Amino acid sequence: MKSVVVLLSLICSFSAFGEEFTIVQKDKNFDKKEITLKVGDTINFKNDEKDITHNVFSLGPKNPFELKTQPPGKTSSVTFKEKGTTEVECAIHQGMKLKVTVNDKK
Repeated sequence: MKSVVVLLSLICSFSAFGEEFTIVQKDKNFDKKEITLKVGDTINFKNDEKDITHNVFSLGPKNPFELKTQPPGKTSSVTFKEKGTTEVECAIHQGMKLKVTVNDKK
């Protein structure tokens, strides 16, 4: 019985973690224009440029973040904890825009 309780506890704790998604930065663009997540999901922002640095940040009050200088080859992660819509941009390259919609965890 004790092992069943431990197993159920482990299963429940794994389901508490969100999913992970990767957004690639290449040719001064994000590889997607929009993404929909659930509360607790994480985006891994991967700079896949050969010689271009990025500085990715969010606009607005929901899920604020700034990755600061992100050199080529670096991946930085952001977990989205609030429901709502967030615009994501690069401070260096004005054309880089991503709309992140975060829904309830259900």
